[in-house]
Amino acid sequence: MTLTVGGRYHAQTLPLIRDSRPIFSEPERADRGDSVAVRSAGRTDEDRADDGRTARSASGRGPATAGTADAAIIPLLEEIQDRVQWLAIRMIHEANVVRPNRDGVKVGGHQASSASVITILTELYLRWLRRGDMIAVKPHASPAFHALQYLMGNLDRSYLTRLREFGGLQSYPSRTKDPDPVDFSTGSVGLGAVAPLFASLADRYSRAHFGEAATRWPERRFVALVGDAELDEGNIWEAAIEDALAGLGNVTMIVDVNRQSLDRVVPGIRVIQLEGLFRAAGWQVIEAKYGRRLQQLYAGPGGGALRRRIDDMSNEEYQVMIRRPGPDARSRLIERAPEADRDDLRRSVADVPDDGLTRWMGD
Repeated sequence: MTLTVGGRYHAQTLPLIRDSRPIFSEPERADRGDSVAVRSAGRTDEDRADDGRTARSASGRGPATAGTADAAIIPLLEEIQDRVQWLAIRMIHEANVVRPNRDGVKVGGHQASSASVITILTELYLRWLRRGDMIAVKPHASPAFHALQYLMGNLDRSYLTRLREFGGLQSYPSRTKDPDPVDFSTGSVGLGAVAPLFASLADRYSRAHFGEAATRWPERRFVALVGDAELDEGNIWEAAIEDALAGLGNVTMIVDVNRQSLDRVVPGIRVIQLEGLFRAAGWQVIEAKYGRRLQQLYAGPGGGALRRRIDDMSNEEYQVMIRRPGPDARSRLIERAPEADRDDLRRSVADVPDDGLTRWMGD
């Protein structure tokens, strides 16, 4: 079993989009300056025929054969995930501000927890997942999940304004109440994290006991996408050390380390503790912290100083820096570093323009 720990950085994604249509109203789309083509809601006979040609899974996932990253299309891919993020934010805004609220009770929507997992969701659904694979999406990523399902043609447009409404999109992904394809219901928090483990066990049992019929089933992988604060739930650790679940081989748990919790900011040391706990339970642990941009800078002049600077930076300082305008972000990166590293830091980002600096530093 594999544990992938994602830090505060982004990964690359691959697309599966078709057709263009404004999502909400045209002025809102124009205000954002978004020119990404998205797949409109609704299914035509042509769409269904094309599904067969691209070997898309029954749950509307990406091509069954994973593609290869192509640097020429990466800017487009980033626009696609930006579109997912904008949609998720807009859905939460619709639920909390636009839609009439007779009793005045806060609706919510977990904005930060959706934003932190958009790259992971895009990569999983549009590139990595194959026909037959099953995934439990972390509960608080519900808006991002539904936004992505809409772009893939699996959710009618009318539901985008009905997040957390009776009969609308659920607070947490639900197999029985949501209209788009959900593999595992993930509420209450902690339940979805372990469901893929037991599903994998059931899959192994079925393959061992159904003989010839089982040989015709597609190979499956099971994924649990969870937040770091979700690992406070004790049932996850009970499952992680359960002997019957050891050595399944086709289970991956992805931990989104966004450090967001309802009652605290998850401390940085927590990541090291979590990795140690999973390793002690026999899991293979992989840390995915740096994206392709930062890795490129680390390999260039002054890259060692840049890596030290980012690794040593407090989470608060880092989060402020990547949200400041380019010149201010550059100043914060260099001038607040130890004096001995400043020249190397200047060299490391010398070729990165101000208007792209925060995107590179946030990778």
